[in-house]
Amino acid sequence: MATTNTVTNEEQSNEHSLRTKMDRIFNSSTTTGPVPVHYSIEIAAKDDFDIGQLERLTPQPVFCALPWVSDDNLRYADDFLRSSTLQLTARLRENQYTVLNNVSCYNITEQQVDQLLRSTGIRNLFVIRGDTVSPGQQFQNSAGLVQHLRKWQEQQPDHRQLTIAVGGYPYGHYQSSSQTEELHYLQAKISQGADFLLTQTLYDAPSFLRYRDRCREAGITIPIIPGIYVPHSYRHLQALLNLTRIELGPTVRDAFEAHAHDAPDQFQAFMVEYFVGVVRELLQPNATTSSDPIKLVHFFTFNKFQLLQQVLEKLDAFFK
Repeated sequence: MATTNTVTNEEQSNEHSLRTKMDRIFNSSTTTGPVPVHYSIEIAAKDDFDIGQLERLTPQPVFCALPWVSDDNLRYADDFLRSSTLQLTARLRENQYTVLNNVSCYNITEQQVDQLLRSTGIRNLFVIRGDTVSPGQQFQNSAGLVQHLRKWQEQQPDHRQLTIAVGGYPYGHYQSSSQTEELHYLQAKISQGADFLLTQTLYDAPSFLRYRDRCREAGITIPIIPGIYVPHSYRHLQALLNLTRIELGPTVRDAFEAHAHDAPDQFQAFMVEYFVGVVRELLQPNATTSSDPIKLVHFFTFNKFQLLQQVLEKLDAFFK
């Protein structure tokens, strides 16, 4: 794909639509009937990515998040548009999808951040610390990067706003010594100007609800969006659990292990039903008098759109 250092007005408008979309979703009031629920997805910039499968999803996602593969993206720091992630970003934007680009603190410099924003035109960012931290890297945590992004925004002559998401950990971050310490770090990055929070992968509804309650009690008021991952294989589930270092509760762990040796289609069928149940439990309070309804659910798809479509169809009473 040919690259350029310019961004069309159409692409800019599409990128900025995320702020408008999020405002409509979370700040609109519903006086009668059930609370409408929307969804977003994370997809991977793989060679076999089929945009046709994305276009066939019904309903369509509010935005598409793209992971940040640090070694790959920083290899192209002189021209970020050459990286596979930014090439897919351009392709999605050309097809009228709103994109949320992940940006990791790992080994990125202020100059590279500024170059990323200038040369690509991206304005929607999911700021993560990253799984690896180098002792000498400039941004040691997400709060520092969020702060720099807001400073960059203030210095722009057109005052174009950035939309910034940060991550949350319902099961606790493996490096946090306590929930109190974890909330301290979360409040730090939110105070620098985060607009909403996306959680790490969830495996049960109560863990998310307890986490949200803790956040609200600590004075965190921004939207908290649950992240759902429907595993397509037991091996992939174990790999992701090892990567995120999440310790499942015994009931959930036993339920998954009971299907460890299922045939692939049987395992996927079980996982679809299981996570339909998790999402239904999350959304059921929307039909009553919940003062904090869930209006957006984020799905980590790993490009398995068929599994996602099955979930959406089984929950069509909720999703708009």
